[in-house]
Amino acid sequence: IFLHNPDIVFYLGGADPFENDKLGRLSLTIQGLRMRDEMVLKFAKSREVPIVTTMSGGYAKDINDTVEIHTNTIRAVKKIFG
Repeated sequence: IFLHNPDIVFYLGGADPFENDKLGRLSLTIQGLRMRDEMVLKFAKSREVPIVTTMSGGYAKDINDTVEIHTNTIRAVKKIFG
């Protein structure tokens, strides 16, 4: 993606890849999703590209899991861009 030198990145930190998501087809753990968020955010920061982060998706069997996943995305933004 950064071969194209974007002016801005829109990151949809979706919860669909969660292992207990009713509609998603991936099997990432909450920790795996946290690592994904940090990887994307750190990469954008290292390239000094502005990033817009949004929440998307999330149909976990337990709504608390979806809330935790989205909250972790916001925590990652604070941690990296603080």
